[in-house]
Amino acid sequence: MKLKLLSVLSVLMVPMVSNAAMPFIGFYQTIDDATKSPKSIVALYEYTDEDEAKLAGRIVALYNADGSISETLSNPTRVADQVSGSPKMVGLDILWNMEWDADDSEYGDGKIMDPKSGKVYSSIMWQDTPSVLNVRGKIGPFGRTQNWNVLDVSALPSDLQGLDTSAWRPVIIR
Repeated sequence: MKLKLLSVLSVLMVPMVSNAAMPFIGFYQTIDDATKSPKSIVALYEYTDEDEAKLAGRIVALYNADGSISETLSNPTRVADQVSGSPKMVGLDILWNMEWDADDSEYGDGKIMDPKSGKVYSSIMWQDTPSVLNVRGKIGPFGRTQNWNVLDVSALPSDLQGLDTSAWRPVIIR
């Protein structure tokens, strides 16, 4: 009887596991490599591409040099002038096509764009600690890893706290 109950429960739980939220979805504070000051807030969100769940990242806020937030989705001003079409930095998808690898507990096979240069690199992401996301852009074996700080929704500007990313799909500009 116990064995039957366990097998029924395991069959019922499979759909729940496959529909579970992907790891790392949320908001992250990026840090400037040179100044070590906050640079931007990136929203990592899930989207479906040919029936496959993937992860993307969009800049939703930018910081001033003094650490205050200067722009959000409601008031973008700075332009990514090295990116085709010179879009606003806030609202720009800088990460896309990330696929979850459960064996390695990381995302891989994706792309990341440097919004200052417009250059696109291969990317992987993983966490060693719950409060920091490691994001690596690379060309072959060479690359650079940034540490993005996990942000609680309550730390976001008020116009971002209720942000619904469920219908977002990456807009890839190169």
